[in-house]
Amino acid sequence: MRRVARSLALTLLLALSTCTGKPIDAGDVALTVFLNDDATATQRDAVQQRLRSMPSVEGVALETRDQVYERSKVDFKDQPDLLANLKPEYAPELVHATVTDSLIAEAIELVMAEVDGVDGVSFRIADADPRPSRIGVIVRLKSSATSEQRAAIQAAVRGLPHATSVGFEDRDAAYERLRQRCRGKGDLSTQLKPPMPHESWRFAHPLNGKGSGVSHLMKLDGVDGVNLVPVEML
Repeated sequence: MRRVARSLALTLLLALSTCTGKPIDAGDVALTVFLNDDATATQRDAVQQRLRSMPSVEGVALETRDQVYERSKVDFKDQPDLLANLKPEYAPELVHATVTDSLIAEAIELVMAEVDGVDGVSFRIADADPRPSRIGVIVRLKSSATSEQRAAIQAAVRGLPHATSVGFEDRDAAYERLRQRCRGKGDLSTQLKPPMPHESWRFAHPLNGKGSGVSHLMKLDGVDGVNLVPVEML
């Protein structure tokens, strides 16, 4: 039950804004690191220090379990059904940051996911005003996805009427793309390893209310996650 409820908490909290004191640009990426329930103080500090050492990362801030829970109650006060199973002890500790170079945000996310004490990492386009007219969508596949699930995902993506620049990227192509983007970015390219990237469908989509169908992709069997990102990340 704890795992189920906590998974619900993670789903809810992915929508929360990043904690930063700097102005947000349309191309910035909000990064959120979910700490393990049993993460030690040493691991918690090490995660924050590791993030601060990454290129183009700003605004690193820890959000405690109590802070996350209290903020969730306010942000989702009009959605009682979603909050029904969210208890204080289920709320995770989070570390927020902003990546100002979207081209390397995915590499940073993959590297941080391997750090001790980290339960998972999410990234999305940062809130900005004005909002961009188009966004990128990354649909990651589970390594265990069957051929039938892969076919269903492909059909769903290609069936989106407003999607453009639709393409599939396997692990090798993803690693090579990210490795090239990390050149000249300190030792980030050496921290990135070939097994880290995911297979994914990637496409551009309007951000003007024509989003029907995109959220449905998250519910498909074989989908590991859907990220909404700046178009240039594609």
